Amino acid sequence: MGGYTYLVASLPTLRPGEAGGLTAEQFRFRCQGVLDAADLKELDAVLSGRPWEGASRFCKEWADAEVQLRNSVAKARGAKLGVDAKPYLRSHGGYRVWLDRAVSEALAKANPLECEVALDEARWQVADDLAQADAWGLGAVLAFAAKLKLAERWEGMKEETGRGKLDELVEELEADAAASGATDFKEEGGKQ
Repeated sequence: MGGYTYLVASLPTLRPGEAGGLTAEQFRFRCQGVLDAADLKELDAVLSGRPWEGASRFCKEWADAEVQLRNSVAKARGAKLGVDAKPYLRSHGGYRVWLDRAVSEALAKANPLECEVALDEARWQVADDLAQADAWGLGAVLAFAAKLKLAERWEGMKEETGRGKLDELVEELEADAAASGATDFKEEGGKQ
């Protein structure tokens, strides 16, 4: 594992919900000429959310924290609904007491959006914690990738992004309707 001081120093500051104008694809491209092959594989694992056998400590602990978070959510929701969560739980290494508490606090939120924000804030904190072990090396690069994916997720949920995707979908449906010979989208069942 090499030190990636220059790469880490050149990264924009991320905030939850703000990807700093950088996409995961652009970030991976930026890392291509800098990271060695094994570290690039680690980056791909974090960006895809699928760690591989022999992955770094960061990748394993990131995946384990995600499993712990999801297990905590399943247990809490199962208890609320009177459903046994055991069949849905997955094993994981390590245990973060604070993460279970963060999940409990998130699920106590009245608004589902606030709950999702709180869960992602916990994920963000896990990435920050894992980066501390290698603040100018691969750990920092992988933490940035994890946080970038979280920020991209929230950018995709902004109203203007959603409206743009809706407009694209409507245009696509109208084009399909026109190609099939319909003179008006509404004739095809697109009543308003």
